[in-house]
Amino acid sequence: MIRPPLPPHANPDAALLTCCEEAEERVLELTERLVNMDSGTDDLPGLERKAHVLADIFRSLGANSVELREAPEPRRGTYNVVAVFKGTGRARVLMLTHYDTVFPAGEAARRPFRREGDMAYGPGVADMQSSIALLIAAVEILHNKLGQRNYDTLTIHCNADEETGSYGSRALIRELGRSHHVSYNMEQSGREGELITISGRGIAKGTLAVTGIASHAGGGPEKGRNAGYELAHQLLQLRDLSRPEIRTGVHWTMGSFGHKLNVIPDHAEAFADIRVTRVDEFDRIRATIEERIKNRLIPDCRVEFDMDISVLPFQNDPVTLSLAEKVVAFTERELGRRLGFRHANGGNDTSHCAQVCPSLDGFGLGCLDNHSPNEALPLATIVPRLYILLRTWQETFAGRMLNLGEQDSPR
Repeated sequence: MIRPPLPPHANPDAALLTCCEEAEERVLELTERLVNMDSGTDDLPGLERKAHVLADIFRSLGANSVELREAPEPRRGTYNVVAVFKGTGRARVLMLTHYDTVFPAGEAARRPFRREGDMAYGPGVADMQSSIALLIAAVEILHNKLGQRNYDTLTIHCNADEETGSYGSRALIRELGRSHHVSYNMEQSGREGELITISGRGIAKGTLAVTGIASHAGGGPEKGRNAGYELAHQLLQLRDLSRPEIRTGVHWTMGSFGHKLNVIPDHAEAFADIRVTRVDEFDRIRATIEERIKNRLIPDCRVEFDMDISVLPFQNDPVTLSLAEKVVAFTERELGRRLGFRHANGGNDTSHCAQVCPSLDGFGLGCLDNHSPNEALPLATIVPRLYILLRTWQETFAGRMLNLGEQDSPR
């Protein structure tokens, strides 16, 4: 495979780089195997098959324990795969992955894994089947090629419902996070593998409900109180809640009122997509809305607001930033390339884990056209991102990413 040469000022660990280059085909072999197995979030039989395949792979790698933990409701019938490797050092590192995709059953047969030029294609190839393959190859190199086990615990968690919010795995993710010094997530690293993710927005659903009084539109409209009119009034006075300067977004995206043509509607509702980078923004938005809805167009209508927070923000606090800066520093020094910082628009499993332990995201491979039939993996990202993951582990195990003594207790 043709790879761009390293810049003249690069100073890599030559032995490690060679291991990564030799593992490139192994990553692609594993990726092909995983891509060609359906595992859409709603495809329970496909998810169970892949869970067992992953468990068998981790057992073959010598994991001290491998568990398939059934998810609670509403995801009962799906499984979190948890593989634990024990070593001789101090660091306890948690790796986060997900093996579900957004594609339906049968998609793997319709669009199997294929390589064309410098890209690979297939359902879930970049999000994140190839990144699971990368992680497996990294464990093989660490143990079999480098002979390194200078960690206390290396835990790999693979969940089956990240694409729909991790409702069947978020509690387990937090539980695992509390017993580890740090978590690293294998989510994608940009179009060319050039990014490390230092923050992700929290997500909430806002519901605005209006109750009016129904009446006959032809025989007594004046007896009614039109919930649709009141909803329109409320939406107009709630349209400016976003704060782009701090990446807060509040967008009313769905709504409805009325169910019969000849009836003044007595109920109306609208829903908002709410995304924030700071937890206190949820409080500001709620307080602002609750104050503004007191101003009503139709006094006899009742207006209520509710907010359901599904994901807390993954914030780029000083610990996160320090972790990221260290990855950027050794990558620039050794590979001659400078990683940029990515601020994710949505949340993922890092958002759950970051509430209980230091976390960093974006250790996976490059990704183009995520979640589409054209989703692609840039092959040139395999070797450098494999190198970056292994060097991150080495620096973490040596206590140079964070002070292991200070992180013996959860945040």
